[in-house]
Amino acid sequence: MLVSPENAVYHRLVSSPLVASIVGFNIFPVAVPKGAGFPFLVYRKANTRREHSLAGPFLMPEVGLQIASWAMTCEAAHELADAVRLSLDGHIATIAGVTIHDMRLVSEVDDYLDPTTVGAQLPPAYETRQLYQIRYTESAV
Repeated sequence: MLVSPENAVYHRLVSSPLVASIVGFNIFPVAVPKGAGFPFLVYRKANTRREHSLAGPFLMPEVGLQIASWAMTCEAAHELADAVRLSLDGHIATIAGVTIHDMRLVSEVDDYLDPTTVGAQLPPAYETRQLYQIRYTESAV
């Protein structure tokens, strides 16, 4: 199995005192489990770009990782997104066996979930979605 930058980001976020003080371990891959309370983070891979040469692949892919900060108010979603940015943007290290060479925030957008439009019995929620580009060394675990 190959190492995953998503795993490294998860470990970085749960070990960040600022992020952990807001969400604890409410950090989920791709989907939120039923019953999860606000606030929380959801991360998912948006894309992966692998470069090649005549000698073969470089084994240093660049992954677009989307991280969504969800909260009950717009201000709380922004506060959580700021905590994520302070933890991740520009971070270079080896985390959970993954060597990160470059991690940078490339875009950020706000959104709002109005549950009445989908017929759900949920409270309204706010999202700040960030896209990080992460270049890492691809290697086996």
